[in-house]
Amino acid sequence: MAPLCKIPIDKGWEFKQSTSLNNSVASSFLPVAQFPTVAHIDLLHHKLIPDPYIDDNELKCLWVNDANWTYRTSALPDVRPAPNSQVVLVFDGLDTVADVYLNGEHILASENMHVQHRVDVTGQLLKANGVVELEIQFKNAPAFARQEKARIGYKGNDTDVHFGGPERLFVRKAQYHWGWDWGPAINTCGPWKPIYFEIYEQRISDLCIRQQTADDLKTCVLSIQGAVENLGPDQEVTIEVVDPTGKAILHRSVQVSDGKFATTASVANPQLWYPHLYGEQPLYTVTARLGEYDSRSQHIGIRRLQLLQHPLKHEEGSSFVFEINNIRIFAGGSCWIPGDFMLPRMTYDRYYDWLKLAKDGNQSMIRVWGGGIVESDEFYDICDREGILVWQDFLFACGNYPASEDFMKGVKIEAQQQLKRVGHHASLAIWAGNNEDYMLAERWGWELDMSDEKGPWDKTDFPAREIYERLLPSLVAELGGDVPYWRSSPYGGSFSNDTTVGDTHVWDVWHGKLSPYQDYKNYKSRFISEFGFESCPSLRTLHRAITDPSERHSLSRTFDVHDKGPGHARRYPMYMGENFRFRMNPLRDFVYCTQFLQAEAMKYAYNCWRREFRGPGQENCAGVLVWQLNDIWPGSSWALVDSDLHRKPAYYITKRALAKTVVGMDRTITKQPPYITTGYLPEKSALEIWAVNGTLAVIDATIELSAFNIVSGCQVALANGAQSLSVKLAPNQTTEVGSIEIPNADQTVVVAYLKDVTTSTLIARWVSWPEPLRLVRLSPDLQVSVQVADSGDAVLVSANAPVKGVTLSVPLTETGDDAVFEDNFVDLVPNETLKIGVHGLNKRTVQARFLYDWEMEEGFEL
Repeated sequence: MAPLCKIPIDKGWEFKQSTSLNNSVASSFLPVAQFPTVAHIDLLHHKLIPDPYIDDNELKCLWVNDANWTYRTSALPDVRPAPNSQVVLVFDGLDTVADVYLNGEHILASENMHVQHRVDVTGQLLKANGVVELEIQFKNAPAFARQEKARIGYKGNDTDVHFGGPERLFVRKAQYHWGWDWGPAINTCGPWKPIYFEIYEQRISDLCIRQQTADDLKTCVLSIQGAVENLGPDQEVTIEVVDPTGKAILHRSVQVSDGKFATTASVANPQLWYPHLYGEQPLYTVTARLGEYDSRSQHIGIRRLQLLQHPLKHEEGSSFVFEINNIRIFAGGSCWIPGDFMLPRMTYDRYYDWLKLAKDGNQSMIRVWGGGIVESDEFYDICDREGILVWQDFLFACGNYPASEDFMKGVKIEAQQQLKRVGHHASLAIWAGNNEDYMLAERWGWELDMSDEKGPWDKTDFPAREIYERLLPSLVAELGGDVPYWRSSPYGGSFSNDTTVGDTHVWDVWHGKLSPYQDYKNYKSRFISEFGFESCPSLRTLHRAITDPSERHSLSRTFDVHDKGPGHARRYPMYMGENFRFRMNPLRDFVYCTQFLQAEAMKYAYNCWRREFRGPGQENCAGVLVWQLNDIWPGSSWALVDSDLHRKPAYYITKRALAKTVVGMDRTITKQPPYITTGYLPEKSALEIWAVNGTLAVIDATIELSAFNIVSGCQVALANGAQSLSVKLAPNQTTEVGSIEIPNADQTVVVAYLKDVTTSTLIARWVSWPEPLRLVRLSPDLQVSVQVADSGDAVLVSANAPVKGVTLSVPLTETGDDAVFEDNFVDLVPNETLKIGVHGLNKRTVQARFLYDWEMEEGFEL
């Protein structure tokens, strides 16, 4: 009896180009840079291509996408199968169209990047007598996709799919590899996941653990099912459940019948798993053990998960609210794109840094977008441990996918594998069928009758409904446990982007109608799963991306290359010109202005939508996920954080908006200009005030208000004793506080301090400015003070007059990367000093930027 042995095949790998593109670069075998790998990584290692992330090198590397590549190794471990043992060659992922040969014998053909392959090679190894060569011949995906499109037939037309064209829809490969509006076209190829031998007499071939937690949260029933390969007589599997303290709470033998086993385990008074803003993340360990042959374990967080869609008291339609352990969650967070085009470069540390950054930004949910991958096991492990809910799209994005019999068969295998692989994770909150395919069907006029629930749809020009409404929901029902399925994102109601039912993508701001960002409040829906506003990355990141100093300006060709967003050259000045005085150059000013613009847009969106989480039966908006958290290369995009982990001002706006307690203010129109006149703006002299209590207890609070004249910096009296307001904040919802009048509103800022009466601590702060900011004049005597605390871990910031958008950073003239500030992009008023924590300053100086600081330069004239 020998236990299962897993032997990695990661030594001696070499690669070459097996076509003759680009003068046959790498036409002879060369050692790989790492393993797993893809061709771009190896070519970069040997300096055979420039870095496609830098300058316009993307164009110089496009030939790699269209080349074929061969990988081989002869440095396999000497595996000689013992009697009764079996040797399986496991490929966790091949990117993407591959033929595999063992000692010259064809053993596998793969056409799907997203699946694992297992090949029994016992017979081949017995014949090999210890001499083994493994070779994988990869064909480029674009050519294969075009062949498949011609073979299967495309139901749309060649202009209704962006980002690579409709051929990408016909191959099961990460769709973003064809390029997207936030990154270049880098279509990778190679053994992107581990390859290894498994040697065993028997093994547990499947383990599926799902849960059902009682309504009163006092018990949880774990359903434990699995399968055994090479079953022996009277075989048993031992099931063990260990609680988060390490105590075994179940030890049971389960009979295996017809190669399968199943049991249930009831956990009394379970330690419950919560999103991080609501509680702790204890994890149970469930292990299935097959004697001395094999064992498999999974970590389980016990929680009761519901997706509620009940009628609302004062609004049309129904809610779309996630409930965890009987707590209705405001799901604030962001969307996730893959962390790299060259996916083998993603490490545990890189995943952790990104996800910890989201958690530190008070984000409770992250949406894994359907144009990428179902992420690595490490990604979901980290989300489990850190308490971040995951919205998971299936891997279809922005297209009219086929539904031929063979395509559907491949999708079924892929979906089954992914459901089994990640379906047990406590963090997993929903499976969505695709990204924006129904929305595009409506846009392009594909056959879509939302009232038709019967089909069949495979003969229509939108055949993928067979995938989204038949195949995937049936698989989630079978394998998904308590995690709900949603047909698409967005989806719901009488059309895909119905604001009264389901989720929406809000793109009439920035894209679409180019609505003002102040209109975000008019796009309220039950759950906003995608919206965004572009900005530049940090100046440090741009300097890395653009190596020629003469190209480091906002109107250069190289700058344009690093902003894939269509129409950005028109959108930036239009939005900025509507809202504030801006500068296109020098580059440092343009970077600041675009980041200022994005942050102000996020402030409107997050705060007006979170305000609509008003309590039971009034969850008028129960989630906001910005597009996007992360960047994949050093370019401009909708990301809150650039590719070098530099947090943009929008990150801090989002962090404050999603804090446990928030005070909000909104200026409302009090007087319209005479109808006969033009060019005059409505007066906004009333100020609505509300507060959000995201905790689960009532908070007795006061809101202290102060007002200041912008030019003089002098304090302004507020009428009718409005300087202090008492308020009792109900738990887990918004409380409307009231409205006040603003004296001389066009010249006055109002600051609100929300304080907990019990602890006398400041728990939230907000500064309201008149708009548009382009009409505002700052004090000519304005001084902003920035002092580093003696401890070196905090910065003290103050001003003698109101100032907007104060952004701290380490100057470029200092060596090393920027420091990390716990808060940033703050508005200041007199009579206060903000203490902001900082990490990594290392005795360097700190500089401050703010809106219109360039107008204070000597010699500046409007």
